[in-house]
Amino acid sequence: MSSKIFTPPEEKITLSGISWQTYETLLKELSHRRLRLTYNRGTLEIMAPSPEHELYKKVLGRFVETIAEELEINIYPLGSTTFQRPQLSGAEPDECFYLQNP
Repeated sequence: MSSKIFTPPEEKITLSGISWQTYETLLKELSHRRLRLTYNRGTLEIMAPSPEHELYKKVLGRFVETIAEELEINIYPLGSTTFQRPQLSGAEPDECFYLQNP
């Protein structure tokens, strides 16, 4: 008999008509929480990652790091840095890496 551990599903809310100022305020107010915010031209998505999401994030991040090491490519892990194009878009990737062109 096999058992599966119950994990809550990923939760996602999408709002439209949100100003850039509201997005920036929410980023500051929710910074202590485990939420991810993505903003694109007035549309805001708020996501609470599931445990599976976090697991896959770690596995894929390790994969990128291992491939870079094996291929002797210098990478700079930037984690979940928030990237912004003011007034247009803002995103928080789960994991990201900077690779310099040779």
